[in-house]
Amino acid sequence: MVRYPTHEGYAVMTTNTGADLAKLRQMAEALDCFIEEDFRALAGATAGTIESWRKRGTGPSYVLLGNRYLYPRPAVAKHLESLTRVRTSSGKAFL
Repeated sequence: MVRYPTHEGYAVMTTNTGADLAKLRQMAEALDCFIEEDFRALAGATAGTIESWRKRGTGPSYVLLGNRYLYPRPAVAKHLESLTRVRTSSGKAFL
């Protein structure tokens, strides 16, 4: 738990425990979504990079539910497809 000052005193922000993430992950999977932590791990990106992608509109579509970002699996698959590069030559022809 983290306490931070506000103009009205202190607010408390809870951090997710392993059990919380497991439950959240289970609920997201039932909705055919990734939680942000899983999408970040899949992308091998930092939280800041994922946030930049959202702000720029360069990442996959997402759902903002409360203060949580969910990434629908079909949207992630579509985004990955857009990043897929096709090899056009074997490379040996240039050697």
